Amino acid sequence: MPIPLRSLVCLAAFALLTTAAEAAPERERERKESHHRMKAYDFSADVMAPSPAMGATPGGAQDIQYFRDRAKAGEIPHPNTFTPEGLFSEHDLPLAAGRACDQLLCTVGEATGAALLAQPEVQYLAQLGFSSGLDPKTFKRAPLNLVAVIDKSGSMSGQPLDLVRESLYRVLDQLGPDDQLSIVLYGDRAHVHMSPTAAKDKRAIAARIAGIESAGSTAMEEGLQVGYDLARRSGHGFKGTTRVMLFTDERPNVGATDKQSFMGMARDGSRGGIGLTTIGVGVQFGAELATAISSVRGGNLFFFPDAARMTKVFREDFDTMVTELAHDLQLEVKPAAGLKIAGVYGIPGKAIEWAPGGAIRLSVETIFLSRKKGAIFVGFGPADRNLPTPKAVADRPLGQVSLAYTEAAVGKPRSSAVDLVYKPGSNASVGLVRGARLVDQATALARAATLHHEQNDQEGAYQLVHALASLYRQDSDPDLAEERTLVFALERSLAKLSGHAGEPTPAAPTVDRVSGLPPAPAPRRSPVVTTGPRQDLLDRIDQP
Repeated sequence: MPIPLRSLVCLAAFALLTTAAEAAPERERERKESHHRMKAYDFSADVMAPSPAMGATPGGAQDIQYFRDRAKAGEIPHPNTFTPEGLFSEHDLPLAAGRACDQLLCTVGEATGAALLAQPEVQYLAQLGFSSGLDPKTFKRAPLNLVAVIDKSGSMSGQPLDLVRESLYRVLDQLGPDDQLSIVLYGDRAHVHMSPTAAKDKRAIAARIAGIESAGSTAMEEGLQVGYDLARRSGHGFKGTTRVMLFTDERPNVGATDKQSFMGMARDGSRGGIGLTTIGVGVQFGAELATAISSVRGGNLFFFPDAARMTKVFREDFDTMVTELAHDLQLEVKPAAGLKIAGVYGIPGKAIEWAPGGAIRLSVETIFLSRKKGAIFVGFGPADRNLPTPKAVADRPLGQVSLAYTEAAVGKPRSSAVDLVYKPGSNASVGLVRGARLVDQATALARAATLHHEQNDQEGAYQLVHALASLYRQDSDPDLAEERTLVFALERSLAKLSGHAGEPTPAAPTVDRVSGLPPAPAPRRSPVVTTGPRQDLLDRIDQP
């Protein structure tokens, strides 16, 4: 069998070890493990070309992969393991901008009718979309001084640490000649495993990554302390940005805020211009942690359940996940007369407060560059339940939005304003149509998980997820394929728990019962419902 090309780079380094192993079984085992680690790095790997659009997304959770992983395993994940912004950040949600973005960060707004399963009081949904004036063809991130802080404790032995080593190889793929990487390991104690090394010396770095072994208990705070100290020293005089990237299967204690705690060091580092990306492997990384991290300037979080997901994220998004676009984003949303704000979805952290006139103010510490168009959604309902909801028309905005932020790179303040113009579902932008389905999903899953875990209402949880699944069976948006898989898995699990397992799934007939003809191809349906009583919608869901 021919030797894989990526293994040839390791062959010479292990030639003597291979010879000795033929006479020593223990050394043969060690050789195979080392060889497996080294061959994971492919020196000829190509970096994926950027996509043709640049957007922006709030910090905090950048995926809901842990939630997906648990649902796939047949569990009903706890609502604390899920954030709407984590769900939204996985999708491209473009709005019809009307004009090109001519500055670093732009926002556009659009609104349409809504009918949310878990929030029937929300009758209109508005999207605040983000884009960037950066040209993807010419964009190049600033040189990066990256300090990887690795949990090598006993709990990381096996698959978790293998995934971390593989992650580091993929990070190495993305580093350029102007970048530098250092590695800090912590178990019983913390130490510098690799001092700052120019990324162009890829073979030396790959060898150091291969040498990471699991041992000891977990001393996360000490590991972070060593990491941040190294980041400060190595960042002094470095012409670029400095970032700590923590890899762990341990859930940090975000309740402690003293100077030596996880949150204390994160905040102190952010004041010194050092960002923090937390990478979770094989552990529950939920909403509480994501909320805490997003309250720190420069903080974001990812969870990698497997190598495939990790490889995809690092190849496609590494440059953007370490690029802070804007700081101290302030949004104020003011509803039109007769309406009130009934929900806000996609804001990381506890950053919402009421303002005069029924308006809300939203604060986001950091906006990251993204290859997708990120979004925040706002739900509107009638200001007085005893009065009819004002009828939305195209020339009457449902609200106004004012935006202010500071450019991360140069500290320059910017501001703008936008109206939330109403569009009926058939004319709404694809981002808003898609986003309406995702908001419905986010609110329905949060409510169903709460019913299951906190109220022991399995029937109520099943009916809610079943209704959502029925809507997804009518939705053909290819971008939402992973969401259909997630919702269908939760539907199956809740069907067993509520006694509905074995019931047939309603499906459209293959032919018309009267004419005998197959159904005509249906136009692409909007998930937004703008007319009709809410109960009628629910009553029709299961009809063939």
